[in-house]
Amino acid sequence: MRCNLWTLVPIVTALLLGTPPSSPAAGTSSALSKTNKFEPSCVFPEKWQGYWFQSGVRQSIQIHLNKFSTKGKCVASDGDKFLIVEEKSNCHRCVVIHEKHDNVLQYKETYCTRMESLYSLCSHITGDALLYSMFRVNAVPLNCPFSGYHTFSYDRGHGECTTPASTMESCTQESRLILRYQACPDVYGSESAVEELQCLATWKEGSSRYLVGKMEHLHVSSNEDRYRCFVYEKAGGGIGSGSDSEVVYRVAQSGDATCNGLFSPMEGSRTMTLRRANPPRCKFPAWMTTTAHWHSLDYKSTYSLHHRNTSLKVSQSGDSVLGDDSRLHCSEVKAASSESATIIVHFTTGCQSGFMCMVFYRRDQHVIELQSGMKTRRPEEACTQSNFDRTKAPFVTLVTSNPEQHKCPQVGRFSVTGMIRRDREKRNSDDEVGTDLRGEGCSLEFRSVAVGCGEDETMEFRSHCSSPATNVISVYNCHAGWSENGTHYLITTPNSRSSAGAKRYCFIYTPGIGGTYHFSTSPVTCSRAVRPGITGALAFNITHQGLCAEVTNRAVLHVSSFYLIVILSLFVSKLILYR
Repeated sequence: MRCNLWTLVPIVTALLLGTPPSSPAAGTSSALSKTNKFEPSCVFPEKWQGYWFQSGVRQSIQIHLNKFSTKGKCVASDGDKFLIVEEKSNCHRCVVIHEKHDNVLQYKETYCTRMESLYSLCSHITGDALLYSMFRVNAVPLNCPFSGYHTFSYDRGHGECTTPASTMESCTQESRLILRYQACPDVYGSESAVEELQCLATWKEGSSRYLVGKMEHLHVSSNEDRYRCFVYEKAGGGIGSGSDSEVVYRVAQSGDATCNGLFSPMEGSRTMTLRRANPPRCKFPAWMTTTAHWHSLDYKSTYSLHHRNTSLKVSQSGDSVLGDDSRLHCSEVKAASSESATIIVHFTTGCQSGFMCMVFYRRDQHVIELQSGMKTRRPEEACTQSNFDRTKAPFVTLVTSNPEQHKCPQVGRFSVTGMIRRDREKRNSDDEVGTDLRGEGCSLEFRSVAVGCGEDETMEFRSHCSSPATNVISVYNCHAGWSENGTHYLITTPNSRSSAGAKRYCFIYTPGIGGTYHFSTSPVTCSRAVRPGITGALAFNITHQGLCAEVTNRAVLHVSSFYLIVILSLFVSKLILYR
C-alpha cells in the first residue's frame, strides 16, 4: 500500500503536542482544543525584540522575530511557554519566560532533548529550577523608588556599620542615586566608597518589591560588575502615620548580575537600612518670589523656585558658572536684609553634591544678581574666606521675562567717539551696529546718542551717513540701574533685534572728564571685570552736547541764522543792482 505524505502531517503534529491524532470533535481532550493558543510557528512579543544582557553570557542576547540568539528558533508557543529548536543539533527545549518589566525578562528552561512536545517538555520544569535574568541593553531608565536624602547603615556579612552614617541622595536626574559609604572603625570589611546607581526596572512580588539598576564606581570594568538586583520593603512611615513617623526602607542587594537568592530584604550580599532624613531647610528671600523663573541676560540659564521657595532648579542651555543642570536647596541663611542675602546652599549637579556659599543681591523688582563660592563637602566650610571671596567671585545677572521700563539716566544728547567692537561679538551685536549700514558714505559706527529725548525710557543710537535718509537708529529700552564703587550698571533691551541677537544688554559706564562718559556693553552679565570704554562686547566714549531741547534749539537757531544771512545777502544784492 502506497503511503500518502500528507497523511503523516496530523500524526507528526500530534507527536509534537503529545496528543492522539483524533479530531477534537470526537471527544479528545487535547491541550490544543482546550487552549486554542498553540501556534505552529511563533514570534516573540514585539516589545521583547532587541538586545539583552545575561550574566555569564559573553555576547548580548538578541531576540528578533522568532529567534532567541543563544538558544535557537521558536517553533511553538502557548502563553509564556515557548518550544525552541536548536537548529544545529536539532534538539528541543521548553523555555518559560516571564516579563517582570519592559527592561527585565526572567526565564526557566529544560535541558535540550531530541524531540518532545511543548507540554511534556514544560512539565519537567520544577519550582526550584534555576532562574535566569535578562536585562535590556541600553534600557531607558526610570525614576528611582527612593528620592530625596537618606542616611543608612549597611552590613556586608561582618556586622552592621552604623557610625558614622552613610548617605544616599537623588541626583539631578530622578533616575540616578548617589550612595556614599562610610567606614566604621569597629566593623571588618567596611570602607569608604562612592557608588552611583541608575534605576532601570521595578516590580512587585508579594509584599516585596524589586529593583534592577546599573552601578558605577571605581571597581566597575564590565556589565557583570554593573548590573545588580535589589529587593526592598517599606518598614515605616506608612499611610496614616504622623508627620513625625520615620520612613525606613530595608534593602538587600545581589552579589552578582542576577536576581538569584534575593528572597527577602534581610538577606543578600549586602543589606541596608535606609532612613529618610530631612536636612535643615530655609527659604530664599521673599523678594525673589516676584517671578517663578529668573533668566540670565543671554537666557542660557534659568533659575526656577520650587517647594515653597526652599529650592532653586537651575536649567542650562549653554555654558554657565554651575555647569550642568543643578538643584540648589536653601540650607542656612547666614545674613539677610531687604537688599541682599547670604545663604549656604546644598547643591546637586548630576550626581555630584555638596555645599556652596551664595550671595543674592536685589537690584530691582525685576533684576537680581548672585555670587557663588567654591564647592565644599561640609556646610561650615562654604562661607569661609578660603572658599568664598566676594571681591573675586563673578556676578551672574538675572532678569524676569518682562522687566519693567524705567527712565534712562543721563538724559540729553551726546556725541560718540572711539567705538571698539570685538570680533567675537560682531555676529551677535547686529542690534548695536546696524545690519543695513552698507551704503556708500555710511560708517559702521554710531556717531551720536540721544537719551530720554524721544521717550523717557529709551536711548537712541544714530549712525551718520552721507544721505540722512539712510541713517540707522538703534533704540534700547531702559530697565533697572544701580551704581557700585563709582561704576554704573544699566539693564536694557534692544527695541528690535535679529533672531540671533542678544535679548538683554548690560551697559557699564563710568564718568570721565569734561562731560565724557566711558561705556561698555555685555550681553551675558554685568561683569565687574569689564573696563568701560576699553573692553566689553562694545566699547565707546560719549560726550555731553547738552539737553535734548538745547541741542534742538541750537540746530534750529543755526538753520534760522543761515536763512537770515541768505535773505540779507539777496536783499543787499538787489539794493546794489537797483542803484
